[in-house]
Amino acid sequence: METSQRQKLLTQELAAHAEAYYGQDAPVISDAQYDALYDELLLLEAESGVVLPGSPTQYVGVEAKRGFEPHTHLNRLWSLDKVRTNESLIDWQARLNKLRQEFINRTGQDLPPLSYALEYKFDGLTLNLTYDKGRLVEAATRGNGVVGEGILNQVRTIDDIPERIPFKGRMEVQGEGYMKLSVLNELNATLAEPLKNARNAAAGALRNLDPAITAARRLSCFCYQVGYIEGREFASQDEMRDFLLENGLPVNELFVKANDVEELFAHIEEGEKKRDELDYLIDGMVVKVCPYA
Repeated sequence: METSQRQKLLTQELAAHAEAYYGQDAPVISDAQYDALYDELLLLEAESGVVLPGSPTQYVGVEAKRGFEPHTHLNRLWSLDKVRTNESLIDWQARLNKLRQEFINRTGQDLPPLSYALEYKFDGLTLNLTYDKGRLVEAATRGNGVVGEGILNQVRTIDDIPERIPFKGRMEVQGEGYMKLSVLNELNATLAEPLKNARNAAAGALRNLDPAITAARRLSCFCYQVGYIEGREFASQDEMRDFLLENGLPVNELFVKANDVEELFAHIEEGEKKRDELDYLIDGMVVKVCPYA
């Protein structure tokens, strides 16, 4: 089928918005507005059967910014699927259960019933930290998921992130660099030109060539995922979280388990009620499947 003029315009518009958000740390529309346009483009692509070159539905992030050395991740950083309704979450669980049953039928290998872990989705800048022989040896932005920007000197200004850890193998840890809202308020009280918001302030500081500027922003970090590791495996999100804690890596206090989506609904509702009490920005919540297959 042929693509419509609307699909062509949306592809161009969303590509520009993605560059403003990821490349310039200066979004011009809200996340909700972007998501609505993104969903419309997904629908048009499904109807036409065509994905135009440069469509943001095929990638998350941007290429490395000039002035930073490109860094190739040891393991690809994947993006998250989004759901906005209870019905969509129920459909997602049904698809998972179907895949689980198909695997059992095909292999004869039993799998435990699915359960879930719920965490906040932080609104800052994704960081990919590389440790080797117990030392922090590299830090990078997400970039396009395969290649990011090497920002080790900037990340070293974040007190939350340890330079040395007990684990001596090679691994990548994914987290979110963010600015506390209390820090934003303190800094804005002293600045002639106030920072627009905590997300932009954190992203702009981490993607600034001068680490002194990064340090002045007093950033923080939450770690939530081991993306690559040598000599160790994790059977569940619980094990991974315990491993991060054992190695002194900063994790968020919210971590709840659920056996089905009905339990998730209650936990999500409770978590959303606390949003205004948090000292950091969130962009919803993340549901993870556990135990791992």
